[in-house]
Amino acid sequence: MEIAEIEVHEYANTIEDHGVRDDGAGCYVPGAEREEAMFILTVRTRDGTEGRYRGVMFPNVQLAQIRMWAGELIGRDPLAREDIWMDFWRRGRHTDKIGIGPIDVALWDLAGRHYGAPLSELLGAGSRDRIPAYASTLPFNPGEEDPEDMADHAEDCLDRGYPAYKLHPFGDPDLDVAACRAVHERVGDEMDLMLDPSSTYETYTDALRVGRVLDELDFYWYEDPMWDTGESVYAMRRLADDIETPLLGIEHSRTEPFGSVNHLFNDSLDILRVDAHLGGGITGALKTAHAAQAAGFDVEPHLGGAAHLHLLSAVPNSSYYEDGLLHPHTEWHSEAGLAEPIDVVDDDGHVPVPDGDGLGIEIDWDFVEANGTDHYLID
Repeated sequence: MEIAEIEVHEYANTIEDHGVRDDGAGCYVPGAEREEAMFILTVRTRDGTEGRYRGVMFPNVQLAQIRMWAGELIGRDPLAREDIWMDFWRRGRHTDKIGIGPIDVALWDLAGRHYGAPLSELLGAGSRDRIPAYASTLPFNPGEEDPEDMADHAEDCLDRGYPAYKLHPFGDPDLDVAACRAVHERVGDEMDLMLDPSSTYETYTDALRVGRVLDELDFYWYEDPMWDTGESVYAMRRLADDIETPLLGIEHSRTEPFGSVNHLFNDSLDILRVDAHLGGGITGALKTAHAAQAAGFDVEPHLGGAAHLHLLSAVPNSSYYEDGLLHPHTEWHSEAGLAEPIDVVDDDGHVPVPDGDGLGIEIDWDFVEANGTDHYLID
């Protein structure tokens, strides 16, 4: 079997009541509209077997690398994923390698369709066909919302069955502490709580001060707090030593699996992020997950999507699926371009693993074509 074509459909999705904070984070802005770029990558063999990936994060950067590497895929065996992954890792050694993920996930989807099996089956999953989900919030807007609004939202998510709630808060340490206290007071006895400042704290002192509040409130994890030294093994190790709350990272660093494992083995993290979208696909995520498991540590996937549901079905050293980004008054683009939704949370707060061949997703081609912005074929 040989790869014959690489096809890309680019399209746009408009989100109502959605804007951008001063720090660049998407947030709720009444009356605003935000257009998000997205794409469908299709890898097609000479016999017509296809594998797909739907891109939702930093598509322009990913597509630049996909265009750069697509010609190298033509004529290759699509089932030789490890060889292809290592080749592109070397080819991208002078860049951030963000384009590997879409290619790798599409190849895994193709393999599942070729063998007539769900991706979870190829990964060797057992009986874990439902994954507990945490409600992951859209960053809140200090110009429109306050900590009590976040607490209201947490209560609503508890009522909907979620067992856990992650705050993407205001990006200001004082407001974030107030939000953590408000949410904990409302739901802290019934939900696992996580804080993700998204690398917005400018000083170590702020990161430490917030972390000690999380210790007091018994938060489940503290994620990527630091802006300027978030990739420093030394700085992260100091923070891990100075607080009790498990420290999770480093989703913003495109060095996985090697950089992630380097942080873990130097005691600068307690939990590792894995990311099939941005960090090397399913193949890269498996490398990180297996290394962490051998050392007795956990991994947690960054963002949702079918690829991460299949991954979680087969990786025992993980706790939650990230369902988001959620907000009481606006929606993120997590389902745009799909024929059927993926993130269907049941009353028990679980999301089922898709059971169709490959990723088990189908594309809403009418939506993609109606909102198309570009289309090209490489053969």
